[in-house]
Amino acid sequence: MKHPILPRRLRALGLLMSAVAAATIVASAAPDATAGGGVAVPATPTGLPSAIEGLSPYVPPTGCDLRTRTGSAKLATLIQATYGNTYGLSRTCTSATTPSSEHFDGRAIDTFFNVRNATERAEAGAVLTWLLAYDKAGNRYANARRLGVMYIIWNNKMWSSYRSSEGWRPYSSCADTPSSAYDTACHRNHIHLSLSWEGANGRTSFWTKAVAPVDWGPCRPADLNWSAGQATPNATRCPSYPVVKAPSGASTLLKQLVPRSGMVLRPGMSGPAVTTLQQAIGVSPATGTFASVTTSRLKTWQSKHGLGATGIAYPSTWRALLAVNGMR
Repeated sequence: MKHPILPRRLRALGLLMSAVAAATIVASAAPDATAGGGVAVPATPTGLPSAIEGLSPYVPPTGCDLRTRTGSAKLATLIQATYGNTYGLSRTCTSATTPSSEHFDGRAIDTFFNVRNATERAEAGAVLTWLLAYDKAGNRYANARRLGVMYIIWNNKMWSSYRSSEGWRPYSSCADTPSSAYDTACHRNHIHLSLSWEGANGRTSFWTKAVAPVDWGPCRPADLNWSAGQATPNATRCPSYPVVKAPSGASTLLKQLVPRSGMVLRPGMSGPAVTTLQQAIGVSPATGTFASVTTSRLKTWQSKHGLGATGIAYPSTWRALLAVNGMR
């Protein structure tokens, strides 16, 4: 899915495409989050209920689902309407072997502000202050709670709803890497916002004026490494299962299939996961692009193995692929 391209800060969008460094949390001081200078903040709706959502628990990503989520898009465009900046939502996940980012399931926003630009730094501070301030009723982190913000990364630091008592804490080793070469990895050229499922789907009180219950999202099954995506809200915490691994002596193909097992692959997608699927169902050459040839071949393969000929790799297809290739 392509990110929206808006007139301002196109340079930042290019930087986003580089890989983001993994987070290793250590202790440090808070980032600059001072609004100052009368900088505008996004508009908060009137008529909000007196009740408010609790701080969001951590709900990890489990799938590869690049649909645009209503709440994610509305929050991104609200910030863009205030400051005229650019933003990105979903990120391709077919190169991944684990569901490691909320971008993969539409629950993350990268909204672009550059800490090296004084105006943009002040705007970023205003956004963060607006999200984490008390409201008139004395609710701390009020807008973050009403929007379902699960965690924030900006300018070398991270704030988490599920570890709010710690305040802002260091993100990775970013304090030791001040070079602009690390600005994307250390989130110095954008604010990253990860949302709860109820926040991403636009069901929270900021949008609906009704407090949303916690939605634990889609659960991955014990025998596959990715979930199939979400159809309806889930009020029950998902069980935690060990990562599924290929057995000893597995073929090269099975070793490639297992890490991506359960990932819903459909026409229009591309990347290494599609290449692996093509190899498994006999598409040659395996181009990594899910087009008409792959759709037709997958339907034939599904029919041959007693599955519905959907032309989409759903969990039932993955289970058959694993079994055919020697998974016990």
